[in-house]
Amino acid sequence: MAEFSRGVKEYIRARAMVEVTFPVNFKGNADISCYQCKYYRRNYRSCGLNGEICEYPDKYIGSRCPLTFYTKEEQSE
Repeated sequence: MAEFSRGVKEYIRARAMVEVTFPVNFKGNADISCYQCKYYRRNYRSCGLNGEICEYPDKYIGSRCPLTFYTKEEQSE
């Protein structure tokens, strides 16, 4: 195990890719909100990916949402 009593020299960065699906009803209406995201922490009203507070999570996605949304054409690829 590494020893850090003298501090940290640098950090090694890593990245994760996640996929989230949002429901669409039979009329074609999508519910894209933090509340539908599996990474939303309901007890804390915050994002489990970036730790930010989500504004109106039952109606919208938070302004600091780290997800990238794709068009229908990009989804089918």
